[in-house]
Amino acid sequence: MAFPCIELELVLIRHGHTQWNAEHRYLGHTDLPLLTDAVEQLSQLKQQLDGLTERGSEVTNGFWRVFCSDLLRCRETLAYISPSLEKVTVYDQRLREMNFGSFEGCTYEELKDNSLYRSWIDNPSTVTPPDGETWAQFDERLRSFLSDLGRAAKDTFVQAAITESKDEIITNRVLVVTHGGVIRNILAQVVPEVTFYSAVAPTPGTAMVLKLFWQNGQWSADISGN
Repeated sequence: MAFPCIELELVLIRHGHTQWNAEHRYLGHTDLPLLTDAVEQLSQLKQQLDGLTERGSEVTNGFWRVFCSDLLRCRETLAYISPSLEKVTVYDQRLREMNFGSFEGCTYEELKDNSLYRSWIDNPSTVTPPDGETWAQFDERLRSFLSDLGRAAKDTFVQAAITESKDEIITNRVLVVTHGGVIRNILAQVVPEVTFYSAVAPTPGTAMVLKLFWQNGQWSADISGN
């Protein structure tokens, strides 16, 4: 039996502002909390998410799956915008920002004369920050996350087809609370003709929506809103 394309609506939320975001410092894996006033900035996002969860879905709170980076700034963002989702959330280390190693806590102005930093900026695929994460490691963990999501969606569709004799495209909404670099990487992986450098992540404390299509073991996407 050939299964049709599986469609997901992926809601990507970038965490709210931290002190280092405000100071334009590389944050990476450093586990800082949100700024106190970031909560107020998240109020509009909370209202938007409340609208989604009120519509209902195949599971509780309007989402088929909820994922969140395990870093504090993302967990605090989720806890504020929708505390009811915490109990169904999967906290996944693969959704962490890239590990910038010894560059974390520094600004561009502080690093601009560092030759290794300049080389990394020019070619991050071959140059790695001291004590940081290689580009291949960052890229692969997000490919792994997307592949697992695709297989889970397919398994759900197959089970629905067996138990309910459905053969139409299924649509499920998925929430991901994560980081700017992660969102840019995801866009580069699934949106045609988009690269990490051309991808634009939402600003801290805001969201964007992708329509994802899983077919033949791969995702493709269209940006449907923000």
